[in-house]
Amino acid sequence: MTLLPVRGVCYDAGVRYAKTFHSRPHWRLDDVRRDMAVIRHDLSCNAVSVMATDPRRLIEAASIAAEYDLFVWLQPRLVEAHPKTIEAVLHGLGPAARRLSVQGARVGVNVGCELTLTSRGIVPGRSFAQRGRRLPRLIHQHKTRYDRALDGLLNRLVTAVRATFHGPVTYGAGDWESVDWSRFDYVGLDTYRDARNSPVYADQIRRHVKGQKPVLVTEFGCCAHRGAAGLGASGYDIFDHRTDPPAIAADVVRDEQVQADYLTESIDTLASVGVHGAFVFAFSEPMLIHTADPATDADMGGFGIVKVTRPAAPGPDAGEQWAPKTAFHAVARRYEALAAGGDADPPPPPTG
Repeated sequence: MTLLPVRGVCYDAGVRYAKTFHSRPHWRLDDVRRDMAVIRHDLSCNAVSVMATDPRRLIEAASIAAEYDLFVWLQPRLVEAHPKTIEAVLHGLGPAARRLSVQGARVGVNVGCELTLTSRGIVPGRSFAQRGRRLPRLIHQHKTRYDRALDGLLNRLVTAVRATFHGPVTYGAGDWESVDWSRFDYVGLDTYRDARNSPVYADQIRRHVKGQKPVLVTEFGCCAHRGAAGLGASGYDIFDHRTDPPAIAADVVRDEQVQADYLTESIDTLASVGVHGAFVFAFSEPMLIHTADPATDADMGGFGIVKVTRPAAPGPDAGEQWAPKTAFHAVARRYEALAAGGDADPPPPPTG
């Protein structure tokens, strides 16, 4: 059996997480082309998961990724959107994804990310942050209701995509979400190891691998500061959002080796339990800028495996600048070693 035949990374093409925060305000195709070349040749990936709020960016990034023979998953990330809006976007994305396929690109559609939290109308709350704070308290009381609402939404989203696109489809499910995977080609799991779930992390994923569908871990990752491995997906909690810009807790110590060790161990675990593919979150976090001053080093609270030292800006010579972190080299080594076992194509599209 080939271990981890799909080796990928998540690519942030610009997500509006809040009215006041866009993760990549300046879109430069030269930056994207450079990044995709690095992802393919230096990181030894054969797949990339592109997330964006603007569907046009998804298609532009996918077209470039295809030039480097990367399989591309397209994920509209519509934080705070109502279900009808998400459905309309996916209905429009289907024909564009189909055109890419006809042109020779290898493309799949990921219909969303943890929609109980990122979309409106399932878990109560006026914002992603508010819903996130409420979920641990509410999930035990209302999980059945939330899962039922999510199931209805996913059914509409898959129907919207499959009306015109006949390639593979998945979804990025949070650990708290129970999904009927029969309508999908892949099981998709956004799952992060932390101090709480570490003893059972492998078993939780293995349970899905034993099912009928191949499994993609659509997100996993860690920040680059001491203690981040125990925090998992909550590693960004070092920020105090009561200030502008958010302040960084004074006791946070940058440690890139923590991130590198976490990702190496996670990749080895995912390969050992038999997942079909894995996507490190993330290649970069474009607006979490690295500085030499710990008081302003926002990269410590980001999941990027490269550190952005200058964000993109308008103008011909204002491209984004970044440098690889210790984790970049660690992932590259593991992916290169696993690449010796071969690559994998997606499963055939559904026939009925």
